[in-house]
Amino acid sequence: MGGGDLLSILIQTVKSKMTGLVTKFRLYTNWNFIKTKIFSKIRDFFSNLLGVKPRNKYDYFTIGRWMFSKRLLYALVIIIGVLSIWYISTETTLFRNFSEDGIVTYKYNSLRLRTAKGHVKIKGKSGYVAYDGDVSAGYVNGNGTLFNKYGGVVYTGTFAQNKYEGIGTLNYESGNAMYKGSFHENLYEGEGTLYREDGTREYVGEFSKGKKNGEGVLYDTGENELYEGIFASDSIVYSEMLGKTVEDLSQSYKGHRDLYTTSYDSVGVMNDIDALYHARIDSEALDDSETIDSVYVLTDTFKYGNESINTIDGLEEVLGKPVYEGNSMVLLPEAVSINELSKTKTVINGPVEMELDQTFSDVAEVKSIDYSYVVYIYSYRKGDVMYSFVGDGTDNTFDFYYVSGVKTG
Repeated sequence: MGGGDLLSILIQTVKSKMTGLVTKFRLYTNWNFIKTKIFSKIRDFFSNLLGVKPRNKYDYFTIGRWMFSKRLLYALVIIIGVLSIWYISTETTLFRNFSEDGIVTYKYNSLRLRTAKGHVKIKGKSGYVAYDGDVSAGYVNGNGTLFNKYGGVVYTGTFAQNKYEGIGTLNYESGNAMYKGSFHENLYEGEGTLYREDGTREYVGEFSKGKKNGEGVLYDTGENELYEGIFASDSIVYSEMLGKTVEDLSQSYKGHRDLYTTSYDSVGVMNDIDALYHARIDSEALDDSETIDSVYVLTDTFKYGNESINTIDGLEEVLGKPVYEGNSMVLLPEAVSINELSKTKTVINGPVEMELDQTFSDVAEVKSIDYSYVVYIYSYRKGDVMYSFVGDGTDNTFDFYYVSGVKTG
């Protein structure tokens, strides 16, 4: 047997002896093994501690006629101690997390946040600061700022129980203001200003439940005043124009207007609000003023409360059965409405032939209309207002509608 063989045997012997030691070392240094041992010791400790069934009189504390289990009292002392440590860690500054500016910062799901009061910061799920402001009673309450995950300001103002409440500013993702004014339960409520994303004002006035409701002013993209009047559910209340003179309407509508005239009536196209009016010369007026008797709305959707209706069946659900339904020869305001809509899409039977004398670029005298052109009308009465919906009568839809006063006497 050579020296090499002897060395090999020696190495194998040493390795066989060391394998057990290495295995034990790996086992004892494995975190899962250590954790299991720790939890096992803790479990055994509490099992023994909470094994409260006394075996003899020495397992009791005696106070007067009362006897108390020693182990139960020990357990209560430990539980109270743990709770005390938890309370100290949550209610003192010793263990709190502070931001660079010294403001206490919590995670959004922290139990400690439920008892926090005053100015704090709250981190979102992915770790970004989602809120900087006041909290109390487990809610975001008071003044604060809400951020998105990119650090942009979503809302700044007052809160009540985690909702926008009071005066504040809501922003677009770009950071520009979307709305400034009063809120109630996250919705626009009261006085406020609505902005376009480029920063220009769109509307200033009253809101209710997140929509334009009440008195307000519309602006164009150059922030020029377009229309001042009454709004409901984000729409102009067109019936408000009925009975006004054209001169009075000029104080409300200040946008561009195209005018079509005859010897006894006129149609004014209010291009910037997608509507037109029909006015007749008031024979009883001393100044030959024109009074508006109907307003045409150039849309195939009718706003009623919070509903947007675009079918005849839907109209009947809210307005009832029509008081009139049938074919009618086209009239001047209907002809102008059809021709305005025909600039962008096909409606009914296409444009209505009209002979015009173009006095100015925005004023035309109507010489004749193709009265053989037929439209189909559904008319509904609601109070003192008549709503008439115009289409071709071949399906369940309409192309535009108009409001007019109910004739009496």
